[in-house]
Amino acid sequence: MTGSTRRIATGVGWLYGYRWIERLIDFASVVVLARILAPDDFGLVAIAASVVTIIEGLSALDVNKALIRHRDDDRSLYDTAWTLSVLRGLLSALIMIVISRFVDDPRIASILVVLSLSPILTGLANPRFVMFERDLVYSRLAILTLGARILAFVVTVAIAVLTGSYWALVIGMLAGALASLVLGYLLRPYLPRPSLARFSDIFAFSGWLSLTSVVTTLAMETDKIIVGRLLGITEAGYYFMTQRIGVLPTREFVSPLQRILFPSFSELAADTTRLRRAALESVNVIGSMSLPAGFGFALVAGDFVPLVLGDQWAPIVPLLVILVPYLGLRATLSMALPCVMALGRTRLLFGVSLVYAVIHLPLFIGCTAAFGLSGAIWSIVGAGVLYTALNAWMLHRALGLTPVELIVQLRRPFIAALAMVGVVLALRAMPPLVSIVTGPSWVTLIGTTVCGAVVYTAVAATMWRVEGRPPGLERRLLDLLRRSPPE
Repeated sequence: MTGSTRRIATGVGWLYGYRWIERLIDFASVVVLARILAPDDFGLVAIAASVVTIIEGLSALDVNKALIRHRDDDRSLYDTAWTLSVLRGLLSALIMIVISRFVDDPRIASILVVLSLSPILTGLANPRFVMFERDLVYSRLAILTLGARILAFVVTVAIAVLTGSYWALVIGMLAGALASLVLGYLLRPYLPRPSLARFSDIFAFSGWLSLTSVVTTLAMETDKIIVGRLLGITEAGYYFMTQRIGVLPTREFVSPLQRILFPSFSELAADTTRLRRAALESVNVIGSMSLPAGFGFALVAGDFVPLVLGDQWAPIVPLLVILVPYLGLRATLSMALPCVMALGRTRLLFGVSLVYAVIHLPLFIGCTAAFGLSGAIWSIVGAGVLYTALNAWMLHRALGLTPVELIVQLRRPFIAALAMVGVVLALRAMPPLVSIVTGPSWVTLIGTTVCGAVVYTAVAATMWRVEGRPPGLERRLLDLLRRSPPE
């Protein structure tokens, strides 16, 4: 194993390790809060948080990705990045306070005023901390992230238990942001100074990326506001929880990989052949995790929601059955973003995001108004199919990858996932198993999960052996199992 490969493997280990702990904390928080707070509470905070995200997205200047790609340790670069982040944070906070004056619901207005502190805290973050991500040193990032998550969890649950109010969610968000700020400077001491000396260097890369962020934010974050406006606060709460739970199966496999792929792809940007090979293998690896996770969760959603969240959230079950398999399919080409960014093709990213936004927003508004929450979810799926096609086109433009090459990488996980769904549904329909399936939810949940995992693994492994053991997730796992431990 080369030094670079070993570094990447170590980074992946740390990244997945702390991400799973982070998600366990988030999951515990959702489960506890879903039983204490009402859907209206989640709806209020979801709408306000969407406004915050939109404002921050409209003022976006992704300096961290510019720092990663520049790989420059000059102090003036980091000071410029910090100054830009602070200015952006102050601007975002001011806009949030102004907007709060025009909000009809006084509860949402009050939440916006309090949350205006969030972009300020984020903007003051230590710019030097990005060096750990650039160099794949995720141990420090794990300490920062988990420390902030734990504090946010404790504060949120404590206030929720004491008050039963949506303010628990708001104060918890601020507590996490403050903890992240403080830990960032404790773990990597640095005293930033105001400077704009390297503005042109940062903007040259981040300019189009910032426009992409603006368009993506408008397309992806206005949904909760639209649902709240058209269907009401309660429906917005159901929609928020559908999104929150729906992304769990695939996000926890894909997001860590996306994070590590950008610095890894950046190292290969000068060697197109190696980058193409790495991109294709990443499609297989992501698909081998996202497809069974997405299709599998759809099979157990009916047992998972009432058992874990409570009966008050039962209306989201049919929404999850529609949404989660789509998210599994969409995730397969999620590596397109870090790949194209590594090549510096940020203008291409902006074009794809613009096309998606122009189609997604009118479709979402029309379907939501006509068909309610189910229409909202189906519009996401429809627009997402287009987005996946655009990602494939973007990979073709940037690296010359063809749709056939991409499909070849996904055939094993896709066929294995379909086989898993077919076998589980067939077993559930067999008379001897009906009593088990209709028994306690936890029995069905565990049984379905184990059965699905066994079927998927067996089919995928068999296909891999029949095809001559090509490169992919199977080969990577086998190499890890066969590698003898260091003496």
